Amino acid sequence: MTEHPVLDDLPPGDWHHLPRARVEPAAPRSLGPTARLVLRLIRRRARVPRDHNVFRTLARLRGIFPAHAVFLSQILLKGRLPAAEKELVILRVAWRQGCVYEWSLHSPMATAAGVPEQHKRAAAAESPRFDDPRLGALVAATDEILASGTLSDASWSALCDHCTPDEALELCMLIGHYVMIALTLNTVGVQLDRHPAQEPAG
Repeated sequence: MTEHPVLDDLPPGDWHHLPRARVEPAAPRSLGPTARLVLRLIRRRARVPRDHNVFRTLARLRGIFPAHAVFLSQILLKGRLPAAEKELVILRVAWRQGCVYEWSLHSPMATAAGVPEQHKRAAAAESPRFDDPRLGALVAATDEILASGTLSDASWSALCDHCTPDEALELCMLIGHYVMIALTLNTVGVQLDRHPAQEPAG
């Protein structure tokens, strides 16, 4: 057993997990009313009793934090791509970037959105296979964008065989956003959230 249950359940991969935070989450008393309101809205939307470490860490960005929260809510909850497809892509980004925190947060979200376990396993496989060609195209495009920073004409055409140009545009934004978050989480060492049952005694 490791120091956190999430670490025991990770699929094989090149994961990054610092033993302690380089940037600590903001103390609630240090935050202004806008940041506190945003955190409260996030808790309500996520139906959790306490703040996720990622959001209290990002709250240190002051005015950037609420603006980012609005963007996050739009790209995650709105748009043309179905929630299950978004969560599958986010898991692929998390695995490719080795971001333990991103995987730990979005794995249950993917399940709640209807992503089956075999697709979650495929999101953490070097050569994934999907019975749905659209999902395969989304993940293949994600991999190429992460590897090369773009899509070739042939790959763009292959992606658009399964989705509209507007969906492909949204996919690019989704990938870029979660790469940004993964790199931030990995670098500043945001620590895994603990549920009440996981809190150490005393």
